[in-house]
Amino acid sequence: MSVLAARPMDAAEERHTARELGRASFRVKVVKIVCGIALGVCFWYSVPYAVPPPTTNGVANAASALAENYAGSNSRQVAMPVIALLAAYMLWRLPKRGRIGGRLVAVALLYIGWAIVSCAWSTVLPVTEKRLIVFLMDCLFAYTAARTLSVMELALWGFASTGVVALISLYVDVAQQHSFAPFDPEYRFQGVMQPNNQAMNLVVCIVCALTLAQQRPRLTRWLAPVVIFALALLALSRSRLSTILCIGMVLAIVMPIAKRKLGAHTRAIALLAGLAVGAPLLILVIGSSNGSAAQSVFMMGRNDTENTSSLSNRMPLWTELMGSVVQHPWFGFGYEAFWTPERVERVSLDQGWAVPHGHNTYLDQMLSLGVVGMLLYMGAVGGGCVVAWRRYRHRRRAESLLPALLITWMMIESLAESTPLDPYLPTILAYICVVKMFLAEGSEAESDRARGPREIMTGVSPVKAGSAW
Repeated sequence: MSVLAARPMDAAEERHTARELGRASFRVKVVKIVCGIALGVCFWYSVPYAVPPPTTNGVANAASALAENYAGSNSRQVAMPVIALLAAYMLWRLPKRGRIGGRLVAVALLYIGWAIVSCAWSTVLPVTEKRLIVFLMDCLFAYTAARTLSVMELALWGFASTGVVALISLYVDVAQQHSFAPFDPEYRFQGVMQPNNQAMNLVVCIVCALTLAQQRPRLTRWLAPVVIFALALLALSRSRLSTILCIGMVLAIVMPIAKRKLGAHTRAIALLAGLAVGAPLLILVIGSSNGSAAQSVFMMGRNDTENTSSLSNRMPLWTELMGSVVQHPWFGFGYEAFWTPERVERVSLDQGWAVPHGHNTYLDQMLSLGVVGMLLYMGAVGGGCVVAWRRYRHRRRAESLLPALLITWMMIESLAESTPLDPYLPTILAYICVVKMFLAEGSEAESDRARGPREIMTGVSPVKAGSAW
């Protein structure tokens, strides 16, 4: 029997195995595509998009709208369970990649456990319980995506999803709201969300597109116009932090490509030519305008220069919220228990503009789970960032660079915006990358190499008994 088991396959058997492997791989792709489209639709309805979004005009009305959205919506109550079911289905049907390991897993589990235990001291227990359920659903999805999708599949899904949202937003501003005015300094591209959130959406779209172009150079001629168009929309959002971070990430992706494609002499000549043209022009413009041009560039054409010193009104908000932090410094108010609809309205009216959150993730973490929870959060996300850059140093490839860029971007963006683990597509991609850092280095590639035809087929077969997945 052992001799028969070791008998090599003949030509007919090899062709049959190849056909079965091709069909199984095709079924895996179909499942991923269908689930990706379904998840994109569910994520759209899980986020309280509004047309137009609440603005600072009419603070009382805007605060009421924000409070209503934050309290929850019917579409969100349907979409979130569907996301959880899709995640469970993907975890069941698709082959899993890599293996969990490392100290970061313990930190992440401690953070999740601390959030659950916060029910014991939550100031508004029903709110904490409801939002904990959503949080655990998001955790399930992030884990599922990290275990079943490759980095390049995440890049493709992120590019398609954020790109569609940007196109819908453009349609809303141009055709529905008739507010598209690119030469008006007061105009900020927003569509279905606040301009800063729209900028985050565009940043992820651009970075994912460049990652795909880097991995598949033949797609460059199709993706290059998309990237240029998205950069133009990002400039119209007039979001300074997102634009600066995007420029840095674009350079981090493009520079290694230029280093590989261009010789040292060509790079030196290009740099000197740029300095020879750019430096005199910059000096001429700044000198002739007495510095107003530099300020205009920094403000991206916006006229609200009076708010620059207060970081666009964030400093007074943080000062007010720190008064609440000192009330419960170590444990917080309970998971997501601070931002009740009543507090959203009160803080918005106190500040004179619509305030949906603390505009600082780390401050929101302290309000929610205290200093302990904030340190656990920073340990998991910051540790994931360190691991991501370390892995990129080991393997300087596109699939290693994308997680490092997205996690770093989210950590810096979190200084001015609130980016919790929530069904908001740009930031949840970064959280999925964090979970990928919980996988042992090289284990995803090992599982792909070790997966044979039978394992791939059983990964999508209704018969799961005895399957390695």
